[in-house]
Amino acid sequence: MINAQDIRHWVEDHLTKEGGFLVDVTVSDGANIRVLVDADDGMPISRCVAISRLIEDQLDRDVQDFALQVSTPGLDQPLKLRPQYQKNVGRIVTVQQHDGHKVEGTLTEVTEAGIVLEHKEKRRIEGRKAKEWVTDRHELVWDTIASTKVKISFKQ
Repeated sequence: MINAQDIRHWVEDHLTKEGGFLVDVTVSDGANIRVLVDADDGMPISRCVAISRLIEDQLDRDVQDFALQVSTPGLDQPLKLRPQYQKNVGRIVTVQQHDGHKVEGTLTEVTEAGIVLEHKEKRRIEGRKAKEWVTDRHELVWDTIASTKVKISFKQ
């Protein structure tokens, strides 16, 4: 039986030496292993290959056949760890809160307590004729965040 905790341990030890962080390990029925890794400066495919070989060297295909995928999380995957949030400072994100509210804005800060988003929009200010740019600042505590996804934008 393939143990996800063993794989987690091997990969975390490797990443401690080489840099980067483990996002997730899943072992599904049929021994399909999926390992998600990342690093502040990106995780090239050569590093994913090295991690794949590390895991293959620890497991015995004669005992149990398995499928192994080592990659970085895609843009469609929610952020799970604080280092992922830190890596995405300056990008537009959508945060789904546990109470059902959604907040969208630019991720500006990551703290021990949570994250800060800023959202700019033009609004009519009372007593003025023209609309003006207003920046709303949203401080979200970690416990209130259900999921956070980076908003994909093709604008330059």
